[in-house]
Amino acid sequence: MCDDDGDEFVDILLEWYAANGRHDLPWRDPSTTPFEILIAEYMLQQTSVEQVLGVYEEFVEKYPTPASLVDAESDEIGEDLEPLGLHKRTAYIERASEQIIRQHDGEVPDALDELLDLHGVGEYTAASVLAHAYDGDIAAVDTNVARILARVFGLETEDKPDARENWELAERLAPPGRCGDFVHALIDFGASVCTASNPGCEGCPVNGLCEYADAEDD
Repeated sequence: MCDDDGDEFVDILLEWYAANGRHDLPWRDPSTTPFEILIAEYMLQQTSVEQVLGVYEEFVEKYPTPASLVDAESDEIGEDLEPLGLHKRTAYIERASEQIIRQHDGEVPDALDELLDLHGVGEYTAASVLAHAYDGDIAAVDTNVARILARVFGLETEDKPDARENWELAERLAPPGRCGDFVHALIDFGASVCTASNPGCEGCPVNGLCEYADAEDD
């Protein structure tokens, strides 16, 4: 990959996101707190956006702070999260809330190592919170992002979001000052254009840069 191709890809993707991104998702509102963003990331683990939309706003209104979750009964929290499945999520959120109170004075940490120390937080979730809650200059790679990068740039890591090659490429591409938008753009692009099956290559705005599309045309 040459630098010009990478820069062009980022520019096209951000332009596409400005016109087509899911800007109305409640956890993307500029007024959303770091804790609310962390809760959204927990909810989105192995769970669709549509499912999370049915639970998120009522949940963060009921539990706006780590203290409000720690003070609640586990069974009640579990019932509120029941529509999302993945029952271990309740323990993740409860234990992370306790850690935030005990170790960080009730504030979601803004350092990668401290976020990774929270219960149930992996590399993607930590990076996503930093990019979205604190405008951190950091890349985040999930399954959607890995698929797009692998297809466009000819990597053999489409089904491997944890592969270092994906993360290193994402870090090189991530535009300083706009990493949150870049991550959102990749996620939305993967959900609507560069889908896992039957991707919309014909009308794709990065078609001219994409090795996958080029191979499909041969």
